[in-house]
Amino acid sequence: MTHSATESTHRSGTRRSGTDRDGSHPDSNGQDTTGSNQSQGPRPLRIRILGPMEISGQGEDRTPSAPMARRLLAALLLHANEQVRTSTLIDELWDGEPPRLARKTIQTYVYQLRKPPHPAVVGTGAGGIGERVETCPNGYRIRLAPDELDLWQFERHLARARVDLGDGDPESAARRLRVGLALWRGDAFADIETGPALAARVAQLADARLGAVELRVEADLRLGRHHRLMGELRQLTADHPLNEEFAAQFMLAAYRSGQRGTALETFGQLRRDLVDELGIEPSHRLQRLQRDVLNEAPALDLAPDRATAVRATDAQAAPAAPEAPGMPAAVLPVTPVIAQLPADTPDFVGRRAELARIVTHAKSGSDPLLTAPQVVTVLGQAGSGKSTVTVRAAHLLREHFADGQFHVRLHDENDRPTDPAAALRSLLRDIGMRVYELPDQVDELARIFRSWSADRSLLLVLDDAYGPEQVLPLLPGGSLSAVLVTSRVRLPGLPGAANVELGPMETDDAVELLASLAGADRVGADVDAARQTVRLTGNLALGVRAVGEKLAARRMWSVTELAARLAPENHRLAELGSGSLDVLGRLAGACARLAEPDSQALAGLAGAGAVPFDIPRAARTLAMDTWAAELLVGRLLDHHVVEIAESAPGAATVYRIPELLRLVAQTHAHARDMADAELRLMSGTPLRAGQAAVPCFTSVLSTTA
Repeated sequence: MTHSATESTHRSGTRRSGTDRDGSHPDSNGQDTTGSNQSQGPRPLRIRILGPMEISGQGEDRTPSAPMARRLLAALLLHANEQVRTSTLIDELWDGEPPRLARKTIQTYVYQLRKPPHPAVVGTGAGGIGERVETCPNGYRIRLAPDELDLWQFERHLARARVDLGDGDPESAARRLRVGLALWRGDAFADIETGPALAARVAQLADARLGAVELRVEADLRLGRHHRLMGELRQLTADHPLNEEFAAQFMLAAYRSGQRGTALETFGQLRRDLVDELGIEPSHRLQRLQRDVLNEAPALDLAPDRATAVRATDAQAAPAAPEAPGMPAAVLPVTPVIAQLPADTPDFVGRRAELARIVTHAKSGSDPLLTAPQVVTVLGQAGSGKSTVTVRAAHLLREHFADGQFHVRLHDENDRPTDPAAALRSLLRDIGMRVYELPDQVDELARIFRSWSADRSLLLVLDDAYGPEQVLPLLPGGSLSAVLVTSRVRLPGLPGAANVELGPMETDDAVELLASLAGADRVGADVDAARQTVRLTGNLALGVRAVGEKLAARRMWSVTELAARLAPENHRLAELGSGSLDVLGRLAGACARLAEPDSQALAGLAGAGAVPFDIPRAARTLAMDTWAAELLVGRLLDHHVVEIAESAPGAATVYRIPELLRLVAQTHAHARDMADAELRLMSGTPLRAGQAAVPCFTSVLSTTA
């Protein structure tokens, strides 16, 4: 679109009484709405077409609402300050199939544009777009000033940037291009139904926008910002796999960043795409660039004076960010730093050694030889405080991961595992990507997330993972990030992951937590009873918190009375279940996540009492051989529903079920036996002697294959 200084000068409209020559309606005073208020001239407008069409003036929205009038206005804006013939408008609006009274209908749409934007506004000085529409012989013209249309502003920034780059001033060019690209809020005329001319022009504008991105990347490369361009160029080459310019820029940025392998792989991927899609080879320019990368040609290096300037300023330079939230999928959105960590627990107690290990492992990603993110798994039984400890560690690590901290729950509110694809879509939505444009396949989603995160320093907390298959697609790219994963089950198959196990709390720490909840004076008055109370919960963090909250709510009780109420096993779960924390539900959920044979086996072992057991004893209790019992106990260990009680070289390992979990498993075993007994009575089948004590585990071996 061209516009000269003469074209952009406003001409005053002419007043006419009666009906306008094109048949459009005059205002209530018999004056045409295009020509009034000559002494002041038309009011300034701000017209935005680089995205949904928006028109504003004098602080008010002036955008027409009628769909066909908007289409007519779009056609006029494409040729602002030029006459558009009525026949051209008819072709654009109806694409060869106009109505019988097409010219009269066009006049109606012009009238809709010329109407005051609000009913309360009368006269033609209201500052609407209609006062700019002029009637010409056989057509119409819209008059705009140079600064009123965002497209013209973008074109000026682009033209001046080209001059700056040609004059050897990439800093000014990059700055102008960023300003120009920030004007885009989406595809041009995004909310307008396009006819043939508008569709062709929108495609041209999309190419111009992409060309501006290419030019801005070129300016940034000349400025030595190759490290900061890596993530953006990964996404650009992925979204435009046949674009040789982006591929060449990515190859150069990767080479200058010391990643020759990435540069060569980019060429290889481009060649495969070109051969598969178009049946052609990369251009000679790209082939020459590949040879230069292989030979480490000095011509690819940054100019010495520019490299010195980059080293001097890189520490304080702002990262090269993508342009604007409305950019297409090729250009990643600008988002504020994500900070999703849950609130830290103010009465956090103990776990100093575990915290130190988590923080140390997560920070070890600073090793220059590492090329993958650091992964730390925090493992333990339900209610052991995994999430609390991990969130505390994440807050301690925040300052080391300045590009963002994410928190993802890997089970939903119904305790169903979260699909990795759904988790990835949530992450990509949070960073500003449009969900409806994302692919469905988990591998494709993971690729996009890795590309975006490769050169960022991120901290991810993945809470309550069900298995490694959930975690692997969510791992970020590059080596600058860290991932903290909590799980009730061991997670084999996470390469390089550091494991931190959370066992029961130390008794002194548990008593301190109890005192922080119920009051130091009350707990300090009977420390022995407090120690007995926490031991009755198995020193489980969730259980200690539950009894602490209950003691705080029962001001009339002493700690000794609470311990006495918890002592009977048949009362303990009821006492713990009456507070705000669902101890029973959490522990029952741990049992429910087991395979059915393993759940039955756990119930059988729990039914044998609180006595610890070795493998031969477990085999006798469950009526199976020791090999099968050893495999089964191993699976229960992996799920943290069984723990090691004693282990010494040369001696048999002794196991136990955590205290509260044992009581829950007993309750479920009793409920299952009662249901089985009721079913047998209803069917007339006699009960077997000893049935409730020893369940049948014929299906246990089915999960060991």
